[in-house]
Amino acid sequence: GDNESAIEYLTKAAELGDLVAHFELANFYRDGEFVGKDMKKVIYHSEQAAIGGHPMARYNLGCVEKENGRMDRAVKHWVIAAKL
Repeated sequence: GDNESAIEYLTKAAELGDLVAHFELANFYRDGEFVGKDMKKVIYHSEQAAIGGHPMARYNLGCVEKENGRMDRAVKHWVIAAKL
């Protein structure tokens, strides 16, 4: 269906280095929308987008760190996101 095609095309775009595709895939895997929830994929795609300079991906990585009780790392991500 259309949702499967969307995930397929986003995945191909991410493999080619598209930051927005990485960010969107991270959101889909976090929410379990059209795909199963998968935190490893959330973190992977968020990291790829953040490394490329996507500020919301960097912010979201901070949120993951906060949820895991690592406030020091969360704050570092948020500071970087604010500077992007």
